Amino acid sequence: MEGGALFNSGFLGASFIWWMGQIADDSTWRDNILPGKFESPNKIPGWGRRYKVRIIGLHDKEEESIPSNQLPWAQVMYPVTGGGGQARSGATASLRQGNFVFGFFLDGQDQQVPVIMGVLGSNSQTPLGTKIGNSKSNFSSISGFAKGTDPDPYIKVPAEGLVVTKPTPPGTPSIPPVDGRNPARIPTKSELAATQSARAEADRLGETGELKEARIRNATIAATRQEAEAAESSSSPVVPGATRENVDAVHQQSIADIQRNELYRKKTVLLSPCDFANSALKAIKTEIENLTNEIDKILHAAQSYVDAASQILSDIQSLISNFACTIAKYMKIVFDKIFQYVLKQINKAMSPAVDIMFPNQRNQFIDIKEKITDLIKCLYSKITGNLCAQIQEVLNDILDTRNPSSNKSVDQIGSVPFVPICSVETLTGNLISANMEEMNSTTNDIMSSVNAFLNDIQSGLSSLTGNISEASSFVNGISGGITSALSFENITLNFFGCDIQANCPASDYYTLHGGGGATEEVQQPRSAEVAKSASKDSDVPATTEIPYAKPTQTSDSRSVEQILSGVGQIA
Repeated sequence: MEGGALFNSGFLGASFIWWMGQIADDSTWRDNILPGKFESPNKIPGWGRRYKVRIIGLHDKEEESIPSNQLPWAQVMYPVTGGGGQARSGATASLRQGNFVFGFFLDGQDQQVPVIMGVLGSNSQTPLGTKIGNSKSNFSSISGFAKGTDPDPYIKVPAEGLVVTKPTPPGTPSIPPVDGRNPARIPTKSELAATQSARAEADRLGETGELKEARIRNATIAATRQEAEAAESSSSPVVPGATRENVDAVHQQSIADIQRNELYRKKTVLLSPCDFANSALKAIKTEIENLTNEIDKILHAAQSYVDAASQILSDIQSLISNFACTIAKYMKIVFDKIFQYVLKQINKAMSPAVDIMFPNQRNQFIDIKEKITDLIKCLYSKITGNLCAQIQEVLNDILDTRNPSSNKSVDQIGSVPFVPICSVETLTGNLISANMEEMNSTTNDIMSSVNAFLNDIQSGLSSLTGNISEASSFVNGISGGITSALSFENITLNFFGCDIQANCPASDYYTLHGGGGATEEVQQPRSAEVAKSASKDSDVPATTEIPYAKPTQTSDSRSVEQILSGVGQIA
């Protein structure tokens, strides 16, 4: 037994053998580590954190000679600060596929029990391959997120691991300065071709001196710019370097940095309790700004709108749909103000009737007023419940994203970083105008019913007809009274006439980056402009109510499937 390698007393001194290798495709070793929670260690198919390692000089590079799943298992030697796991004292190895590791053989000359002592870090200048598990990838720089023969579905590249600029092939020119190409860089084939073509054109036109040099310089710059833009476009081939996997450039900017910066600068609405209506209009303006910034980011990320329109159009529509419902939340405040004002006007016109009615008639009139309130409440609930779809239609028209034409560029479609307050006033007025007919129809029916009730009770109440007609005429032309409706105060909290008024907040929004902020004075909403827009015809589609399925005389004999089928046909 003393002759065995494991029992050689001089093993560490006489037979200490170093090695260096590369961790193989994780499909050959990841089953040793369960990705989630588990109850019993018997459920682990393998034996803890150990890795398949292809050792340089011992194993061939080619997969045909020795497949990755036939490589020896390498154990991990943890530092003394990491512990061995006893008494909950332990550390987790952070090794990934493609890592170059080094260590020693625990069995000396037999070279079958490798132990990992350390790992070599990746350099930010080294391009990392995106494929692993083949002969070409072995012993080469490989990304930890590389796709192998059986990729791990749980491994996703985080935002912290993505670079902010698209990698380009080596030798690809960058956007040149306006005064010409960098002379230190070797010109590309396209630049040489452009230079020769420009020189030939100058000779044909008889140009010499500075005029000829200017033509050649401009042609070279145009060729350089075209080649650089083509390499960075979404349709160019993918090259290694899209991930951020290094230990030296810890301050290299990542996509997560951009996302955090956008989150810090995103505006969050602050409603003012002093003026809900105008504050709601400011909130709508803020949300539309956030929406246009999101759309602008999507379009510029695609580099070419024409090439990527089919892929990103659905994302933009989904984004608009979500923002439309957010805007509807603030638009409901505007419609609530109109509802309160209309109801107040109707009650004001009908209240004198109570004073001259007989006592036994007043309970009937109170019942009618209660039903009137319920009907108007139902009407406005129906309108506000369909605001999402209507606002989405208006936003599609404003942002021109529903049917993009093929001859528009990124800068021409959807890139609207500035949102003037007039667009919010127009949006609000159009929505009011779209629902005006239904509002007028319902309220006119109510006023007609009230007139008929008063005429039936007593001819002496005919003096109230003027008040009722006045209220009815207001409702019929409510678009002209929008200014009063939006500035209407239903309750004034000043009981004694000398109460100290609350200080109204100056901020309309806040950002994590700059704190509170307010809308500029020139961008303050104006109720009169909303009323002007509401008085015009609107292209916003009116809300349509889907009817319920009505049972027939033979409904008892129908099956559940038939009933559900009928509902589907009606819907």
